[in-house]
Amino acid sequence: KKKKHTMSSLLLSRLSRLCLRKPPTLGVKYLCGARFLSETSICRIVRADHCQYSSRDESVGKLVIHNVNASDSEDDEVLEKMVPMELMTGSGTIGASHGWVATFKESIVCLQDDLNPRASNSDPKRISLPRPQTLPHCQTQLVTNVAMSSSSPEDDDCIVAVKFVGPQLSLCRPAEKSKKWVNIRIEDPGFFNSRVMYSKRDKMFSMLDCVGTHIGYWDLEKHRSRNLGSFSYYYEEFVQSQLQQLSQCYRTEHLVEAPTGETFIVKWYSDLLWGSEGNFGNPRWQRFMVFKIRYDQICTAVSTKDIGDLCIFLSTKGEPFSVKASLYGLNPNYIYYVGHFNFGKVNIRDNVWRHLVGARFLSETPLCHIYGAEHCGENWVDGDIGRLMITDFSGPSCWTRVLEKTVPMYMMAETGTMGASHGWVLTSKYGPYLSDDLNPGVSESDFSGIVLPDFETLPHCQTELVTNVAMSSSSPDDEDCILAVKFVGPQLSLCRPAEKNKKWVNIRIEDPAFFNSRVMYTKRDKKFAMPAYGGTHVGYWDLGENLEKPKLCRRGLYTPQLLQSEWEELDLCCTVEELVESRSTQEMFMIKRFRKRNNNKGGRMEEHQIWVFKQGLNRCNPLQWCYTTDIGDLCIFLSKSEPFCLKASSHQKCQNSIYFIDKSERGIFTLGGKCKTSNFSNFTAPYFIPPQSYLNANRSNPSNSP
Repeated sequence: KKKKHTMSSLLLSRLSRLCLRKPPTLGVKYLCGARFLSETSICRIVRADHCQYSSRDESVGKLVIHNVNASDSEDDEVLEKMVPMELMTGSGTIGASHGWVATFKESIVCLQDDLNPRASNSDPKRISLPRPQTLPHCQTQLVTNVAMSSSSPEDDDCIVAVKFVGPQLSLCRPAEKSKKWVNIRIEDPGFFNSRVMYSKRDKMFSMLDCVGTHIGYWDLEKHRSRNLGSFSYYYEEFVQSQLQQLSQCYRTEHLVEAPTGETFIVKWYSDLLWGSEGNFGNPRWQRFMVFKIRYDQICTAVSTKDIGDLCIFLSTKGEPFSVKASLYGLNPNYIYYVGHFNFGKVNIRDNVWRHLVGARFLSETPLCHIYGAEHCGENWVDGDIGRLMITDFSGPSCWTRVLEKTVPMYMMAETGTMGASHGWVLTSKYGPYLSDDLNPGVSESDFSGIVLPDFETLPHCQTELVTNVAMSSSSPDDEDCILAVKFVGPQLSLCRPAEKNKKWVNIRIEDPAFFNSRVMYTKRDKKFAMPAYGGTHVGYWDLGENLEKPKLCRRGLYTPQLLQSEWEELDLCCTVEELVESRSTQEMFMIKRFRKRNNNKGGRMEEHQIWVFKQGLNRCNPLQWCYTTDIGDLCIFLSKSEPFCLKASSHQKCQNSIYFIDKSERGIFTLGGKCKTSNFSNFTAPYFIPPQSYLNANRSNPSNSP
């Protein structure tokens, strides 16, 4: 009998959080979360077998489940319960908690118990919530997950929390007659991709930041955070090969609260299983690390391989939970998990996996970065304006100067621009607009701008938050120039700005490893390229053969050898991968940046380490990415703009170095000495702008290289 697992990312359900009004009973929990009612065992939603159409014209099917404690030889259980088939799709639900799944159609959040095996078949409960209000510079299309404070949204004091990708967290009381959302803007970017859970211990919703050193707590009235400290993680010992493997994995952090009152942090490491033809495959489990939080005078997170008579349930969509294993006939000290494409159980003690079944520049443009703007007045077109301030890098040293050129002050706001490439910035105040206002080489009287069509949002995507933009030529006026906008999430949009009838070509990227990637244009391959999370593979897109099906190259990363202490320090960092091309030497580099929170400076994020990988160093496998500390007479520039690479001696810059800038830090990282020199300030538009020679060389018909 062939088994399908189309809903393997909707799993497991737990006890109804041992509801205080009822004695503890067996419960159910889905991958994305669920509640547990009497006589409901812990189970996994497998799929639904389509069988008919309902009176509401819904396509419905029989719910198929599998008990978690069933033996591998037992078949899936096909129930008589009918459920809407749309809930079985990847975008059919946005999360679940206590047996209730949340759907998001036409911007309306709906809580429903359809996927609870013991809920009513003839009269499923549906609770519609108001349309969430989108806070300024936030989005409400992509959701990380959903959590509830009690086992039923019909409880008077139940609060549902929806965490959107980005700064917004929204809370609502579903049982209130006049339901309304309380929308919270989270300022700390470390929580932008975090998953929310409800802490019964603290009686607040909580989230772990991206590096696992801070826990934030929110409710309808207050917010607080708890600092776990920069050196509070105590790891187990690893061998060198394990450290190299883990450094290439995709990592997520999960907070789990046990019925014993203990709190655990679980780090979930995944890599990719590749197809026989070299196509990207599905994320697969690689390792779990469990840390127990000790709430002493200084909170610490200590690695543990023994959680006693407990087991933990994790899923990609659901609120995590923990139960006493002996109460349910489960394996103690195990993690049961369901990912997007696989599932299993893992012994925490030995991390052994068991299967669970189944351009126009009129004057010379210097190498520089934008420092800000000095307010000097206003005009009727742009409102407040200011004199452009740049830091000139064109000589052996850098200096900041105020130009006579005026620019709109809104461009200096954190959300004033969406990205930049070759001295052109993309704004969206009045719709998508390409402007060269911030290019110091363009005179104020001869600035240029290109109005672009409104963005088209693909289903289950968003077009409010952007990772970055890139262009195939240094000027959007070139006939064959293509502009690429990479949004946070699955959508990549391409457009030819010089065409009379401009239109966006929108691409939905299925591989979630690219959802937060930064795009760049490679002149060598004549395609837009992005590294996947962890740098395990690179995707290539264009308007031709690689429009619908990207070219994917998996060459692997040969990482440096690390001491245990070095790896532990890097594991507490946020990481981002970027590709940069040396146009003069035809070399491609992959940059892996590690940023760490400095708790002695108010928790600000700082550049901690930068790794560079280069192809061609391994004679047996010349396309493999190998770690290097020597890029020769080159220097690389990283900012919010598309990265670029220059010949250092031609521009009086330090060779074998990386210059970087973000909204709070500017510095230089010397690869040979592995050392950083930086200073901190408020850089409102952190863009490096390439020099004139680079811009001229990157027109459609370059005559020389930088």
